[in-house]
Amino acid sequence: MKAGTGAADITPTPGMILQGHWSDTPSHTVLFPLEVRAIVFEQDNTRAAIVTVDAIGVTQAITQCIRARIEHSTGITPACVMVVASHTHCAPAVLALGGSDADEAFAESIIERSVDCVCSAASRLRPVTFGIGCGSAHFNVNRRPNTHDADLKVNEAGVVDRRVRVLSVDDDDSRPVAVLFHYSCHPTTKGGNEGYISYDYPGIARDVIEQRLQCHALFMPGCFGNVRPAILNEHGNFTSASIEQLDACGRELGIEVCRVVEGLRATSCDVLDSAIASVALPLGEPDDRETLERLIANTESSIARAYGQWARRVMKLIDDGAMPRAIQTHMQCTCVGPVAMVAMPGEPVQEIGHAIERHNRGARGCEDIWPMGYTNDMVGYLCTPQQHAVGGYEPNAYKLFGNPARFAGEAQAVTDVAENLLSNE
Repeated sequence: MKAGTGAADITPTPGMILQGHWSDTPSHTVLFPLEVRAIVFEQDNTRAAIVTVDAIGVTQAITQCIRARIEHSTGITPACVMVVASHTHCAPAVLALGGSDADEAFAESIIERSVDCVCSAASRLRPVTFGIGCGSAHFNVNRRPNTHDADLKVNEAGVVDRRVRVLSVDDDDSRPVAVLFHYSCHPTTKGGNEGYISYDYPGIARDVIEQRLQCHALFMPGCFGNVRPAILNEHGNFTSASIEQLDACGRELGIEVCRVVEGLRATSCDVLDSAIASVALPLGEPDDRETLERLIANTESSIARAYGQWARRVMKLIDDGAMPRAIQTHMQCTCVGPVAMVAMPGEPVQEIGHAIERHNRGARGCEDIWPMGYTNDMVGYLCTPQQHAVGGYEPNAYKLFGNPARFAGEAQAVTDVAENLLSNE
């Protein structure tokens, strides 16, 4: 096996609106830079690329463009290119969320720099071995209350994953060429409504790793749709972190990754393949006409007006008999050495990640399965049937993503496709 890495800066000039926590306040300060990382693997005649981007998400159109340009420049096939967003809420808009428009210049910079990074990585291939390990970090907490309350609240009894999974990619001298690390926590220590451009805790962790180990580090986001940093105010409610608190979260994660890497023993492994499969995420019944008309009539704020525009579109779909039954997107499974990465196109809750691991343990001969969200597309929150029954924020955020109705049965859909991908069918 061979591997090579690349990196690039995509930090914009302050002044644009940041996509996170719904604000009309322009950004004013670069707190931390926004970056792209890439790694290319080669085994015999197979090559695969993983690109990580400091953005709230990527659209399927962005991913398709990146894949097409990479194929043209390097010959790496689209099915072997994975585009991973860190989900920082302190970067310019890439998605059409809540009526906001995507920043086309920032989206194009993501595409261009991603392709550049992969080309650079593909030109630096060298023999590698792999070390795999696991540690823990403890600044994340479940954010879904046990009631029908739509507000996000600390739930110490809720499902959470505090594992820090690590894949060290080492050269012939047992020095890391790259470190891939997987953790499950929303990068929302600071909100975009404060106006600070920032890569949030994943970028701070990345810096710690790169400074200590002298290699590139790539953050692999877990299934943290219902998990966020435990940054609380004096009343026990979630709040935005101070810069010191943000730094503490990132450093805790980065130091733990380094601790794990420094204790690993690398071994050779020739497993490299990647596959894509379509997934249809079923939609439930649309909102009733009375609810839609009420949304249309409310013009009190920018988000209310955006909901009104959404309601008009849904009403037209209903009147035209054109309501879709599902959202069509895709999932991806990339097996690299001892790890199988199962990528989902939205914000999966932690329970879905655990289910994929539980149902596919040992699949493909891999030592570990990393379920990942925020990859290749962004279709909204992916929730369990129990969460739909309880309600709350995540199951009811479909309007923000422009979906005409709630998902219904999406957890089963993605776990079924994950099983097929992992069984190589």
